Amino acid sequence: MKGRNRGQEGRGGLRLLVLLVVVAAGAYLVWGFVHQQPAGPTVTTSAAAAESGQQKALAFANAEAQARRTGRPVSVVETFDDAELSSLANQAAQAQALPVRQISLHATGHGTVQGQAQATVSGQTVPVTLEGVPEVSGNHVRLNVTSTHVGAVPLPGALSDQAGAAIQPLTLGQSINGFQDLHVTTSEGQLTVRGTALPS
Repeated sequence: MKGRNRGQEGRGGLRLLVLLVVVAAGAYLVWGFVHQQPAGPTVTTSAAAAESGQQKALAFANAEAQARRTGRPVSVVETFDDAELSSLANQAAQAQALPVRQISLHATGHGTVQGQAQATVSGQTVPVTLEGVPEVSGNHVRLNVTSTHVGAVPLPGALSDQAGAAIQPLTLGQSINGFQDLHVTTSEGQLTVRGTALPS
């Protein structure tokens, strides 16, 4: 009888140990899901990159003013590297008061932009990796975000929608007015915007 009780106690202790291991593993996975560092490119920005990006963005406004002044079309082609692109994105996010910061973007040779950022989702800051397609929408170059992940893990439905909504309105640079044939292309590490300013 005592042996049977000891056996039951032993099995009970083993079940408790297994339960504790499962709970600990689950807690670790949840912590890792929320706190893991995102995979993907990390671009180092600088004051020089921010200044260079701003000057290139201003070239479109200057071309529009020149077209009005001279009465002639003015073509513009500006290529932004990853550091300039990231700087413009961070400036735009701050100006738009978007719940996203520390944006790091990398243009690919496949027509997409990959990146990472810190996004505020449901009141918590999470590291997010993203992929999107740069496009011209109205008079802005925007990043149409097609996927968002925490690290390499896809965000579940509602959280993915919230993270995407936080990043989706992200414009790249200032508005571009008075242009036709405005379009954007990517190559490895570079994003090129080109168009023709028309006299008004």
